[in-house]
Amino acid sequence: MSRQEDEEARVTREVAARAIRRLDLLEWALFAGAAALALVGGALVAWLVSSSSPRVGFRSTWIVASAFFFVVPGAIALTHARREERRRAHRIQTRREQREEPRDE
Repeated sequence: MSRQEDEEARVTREVAARAIRRLDLLEWALFAGAAALALVGGALVAWLVSSSSPRVGFRSTWIVASAFFFVVPGAIALTHARREERRRAHRIQTRREQREEPRDE
């Protein structure tokens, strides 16, 4: 490789590494936002439930509701992502098999 190609490859690696760092930060920010929303939603539900029923404790209801609001959407998103990965892999495999089949002429 020439000196110019080496320099272009180095710049490309730096840009890719920077993009990966930014995406990692964005991922953590989204994760923290989802956790905050789950805590606020859980607190709201716990406040509503505990104010209507004195036998139900605020703290335990808050913990259960927050966990529910965080885990259930996360599980749905994870299931959807895995399903899409399987579909994509199946499409790729099907295309490969179609290319490998000998054609009768």
